[in-house]
Order: sequence, then C-alpha cells, then structure tokens
Amino acid sequence: MSMLRTVARLAVVHALNNYLKEPWPTLAGRNIFDSKIEPIEDMAADRAFPCVVVYTDYDKDHWTKGSMSHKDRLLSVTMELLVVQMEQDKKKPNTYRAGCPLTDSEIEQDLDDLESQILWALNAGSLASDAFNAICPNLNTTISRRGASVEGGQRLAARQITTEMKASREPLMGTLMKPVEAFLAELEKHADYGPRVAMIRQGLTRGAGATAYEREMRNFGYSRQVMDALGMPANPTIVLPPAIDFTLLSGGEP
Repeated sequence: MSMLRTVARLAVVHALNNYLKEPWPTLAGRNIFDSKIEPIEDMAADRAFPCVVVYTDYDKDHWTKGSMSHKDRLLSVTMELLVVQMEQDKKKPNTYRAGCPLTDSEIEQDLDDLESQILWALNAGSLASDAFNAICPNLNTTISRRGASVEGGQRLAARQITTEMKASREPLMGTLMKPVEAFLAELEKHADYGPRVAMIRQGLTRGAGATAYEREMRNFGYSRQVMDALGMPANPTIVLPPAIDFTLLSGGEP
C-alpha cells in the first residue's frame, strides 16, 4: 500500500510536462517520462532530443504499524536527464535505437539549465507541484551525478538526480490532502489517466469506510484477541446513560 508514492511520481512528471501542453516548463518539452522512455512521434529520425525519466526507487518505512507510525517515511525520487540520440541500425534499416552521445561543453550547459528548470518547475505553485510538495514537504538529500559508459567510463550526455525526502503517510482515515485531491481531479480530465486515477483514489480512500476498531487494529497490528483483551471489542455494547431528573431550586416544574 503506497499509493502516495504513485501520486508523487505522477505529480513530478506533470509538473515538468504541463500535462503535455505548452508552455513547456523545461527545455525537454513533452519528453518527460514515467519510469521508462515511451515511443514518440518522430522517433524514427536521426536526431537528438533532451528528455527526463522519473523513477521512485525506494520508499522506506512507509507501512504504518505500531511504533513505525512515529518514524520518518523516506521516499526517493530519481530523475534521469538524458540527451537521447536516435540512430538507425545499419544491419536493420527499419530499426532505430536510442543511445546517449558523448558529452561536450554545450551539452553539459544544457543539462545544467535543465536541472535548474526542474527545480523551478517543482516549486512553481501548479496543481502538480503543490501535490508533490504536500506529499514530500522536506528534502533530506539531493545528489546530481554525471553519466558515464560502463565499458570505458566515457562521459555521456546524461545526468542522474537522486533525492530523498520525508514523505507523508498513507491516509488511514481515507481523507485526501486538498492539494492531492486537486491534482487528481485535474489528472482525471486526461483520457490516458482517467481509469488510473479512479484506482488511485480508491486506494487512498479505502480507510474511509473502516470502523474505529478496524483502524486501531491495522494501525497497531493487533489481533482480535488482543483488541478484546484491551477492552476494545469489535462490536461494543452501547450503554445508554440513566435518566436524569432535574429539580429546580424554586420547586417549580422543570
């Protein structure tokens, strides 16, 4: 159960690509991808283009159970900044593959500019950036690494930004934070995400129909026997208070 992790990743993607509409927040334009590079319209052409791929590599201490609820939840968001070169396979004329060319001074400057634009876009006050900052209010660490080839260690036109942030816990009461709800409402307008948003909202609001007994049992990881022993039965007996008679000091009728 980590639906906020999904929302945080989608919020980063759409804060950077503006729901695939101009004006583009970064020089990567519409080429902001969730977890993998997707095919684009003019991919079968010999050209280079900047892009960003967003991942959530780990989500630490995100399950709420017992004393775990007092620990910080740490969520990582990794962004790979790439200049992708589409090249035609000489042995297969109709086949193209993506690769990273070697970097140079101009490309490094573009990557620096792109990294700066990403920071601004994630704090621009848009619905997507507000949702992201509501889920991840505090930044613990951020590291920017250059890309290099595995074989010779040659510097490539690539960079990786890894962030670790303190993240909000899943809403046990099933109540969404207002920035998250506003972002999901906007995302739901887009055909590609409508069905996914319904599933995300269902996962986040699952606790809304739970009883106080069920919430306590899940939160602390107690069995039914332990809950009963603690005096919290599943179906507690409702005891009405005794009737109360009022007597006025004047002796009249109440």
